Amino acid sequence: MYQSIANKAFRRTCVAAMLLIAAGNSFADSLTIEEAGRLALENDFTLKAIDARSQSMSELAVATEKLPDPQLKLGFANLPTDSFNLGQEPMTQTVIGVRQMFPRGQSRSLNSQRVNESVARNEAEAEDRRQQILLAVREAYIRIYLHQEREKILRQSLVVFSDLAEITRDYYSSGRAHQQDVVQTQLELARVEERLARIQQQEEQERARLAERIGAHAYRDFDTQWPEIDQPDPAQKIIEDLPEHPRLRAWQHEIAKFKTSEEIARQAYKPGFAVDLAYGGRGGQNPDGSDRSDFLSVFVTMDIPLFTKDRQDRYLASSIADTSAKQFARDDIYRSMKARVEEYTATLMRERERLGMYDEFLLPQAEFNAEAAFEAYQDAVDDLTTLMRARIGEYELKLSHAALRADEITTRARLLYLQGDIS
Repeated sequence: MYQSIANKAFRRTCVAAMLLIAAGNSFADSLTIEEAGRLALENDFTLKAIDARSQSMSELAVATEKLPDPQLKLGFANLPTDSFNLGQEPMTQTVIGVRQMFPRGQSRSLNSQRVNESVARNEAEAEDRRQQILLAVREAYIRIYLHQEREKILRQSLVVFSDLAEITRDYYSSGRAHQQDVVQTQLELARVEERLARIQQQEEQERARLAERIGAHAYRDFDTQWPEIDQPDPAQKIIEDLPEHPRLRAWQHEIAKFKTSEEIARQAYKPGFAVDLAYGGRGGQNPDGSDRSDFLSVFVTMDIPLFTKDRQDRYLASSIADTSAKQFARDDIYRSMKARVEEYTATLMRERERLGMYDEFLLPQAEFNAEAAFEAYQDAVDDLTTLMRARIGEYELKLSHAALRADEITTRARLLYLQGDIS
């Protein structure tokens, strides 16, 4: 039974290895966590879209501040309908004119300022997007590395249980062990094989997810050491600096944009102007035989915002409510981020305490207990069940230690994101 399971596991391992070699044979160096982040940033289309949108808005901000294009007016005034003769009546004119609109108050500069706030918001969103990408890549990298560490531990357990299975068969053939002991060791060996195959499956799935961000580089070999990242600042320092986090800065620019919209709504209480300049050319002659004079006309048109209750007042109230809504949304995000800082800080402290317990006591004691149980089993002092329990407990602690170490690095990465210092 064990041979069949081992052969299947060996074939799966070979297939996975060939896939990895085929995907990564052009990459000689191992993939570091820093390089993975850099590749993800280079391949992110959302960042490119944000940059393009910022460029578009920058151009729009310049255009928005300019006056509207002047309007050209051409036509005839006071044309007689009986003959349509341009020289018949003294008031008939061939008119050419220009009309220039002047929007209300400072609405042009305020509209440009509002667009510039959108540009600043996009830049902050792009920075936050970059940090989110780096955090996601770090988490994926750590998960893949954890699967590799688990695989190493389980392969070591396979060797131990394979040796134990061989010893048990020898004992059984010499009458020192029962058949149940042989079956028990074979069963545990099969369980380790199944667990190893499951971890390999999880690693392949994680690499496929990482490949969505960095392509075939996700199938390269990883560093042989646990990834190293910076230590985060104390929680109080991170909380004090939270308002400068790119995510919250983006919201601040959004609030500033809506406050500018309030000012634009207030400009509606001011009049807008339009200036018309027209030149009227006349044909024909006066009764004394002289040519008729041409006319020059100038008009100023002005809005009169007298009835503001159901128009300007409503627009202003709507703008003020929109600003309040954005402020409340920003405050909610700040509160959530502050809570995450406190949560991850407490988690990190406990994870470090637990890692110390593993390094100082649990792992050394588990190894000593397993070795003592093995010697006792060889000396026929303890039974196989005690030995199996000791061996299983040893590799379970090693697996838990690896998972805890990955969790500690991930928690640090999340705090660095909240710190706004992932680079």
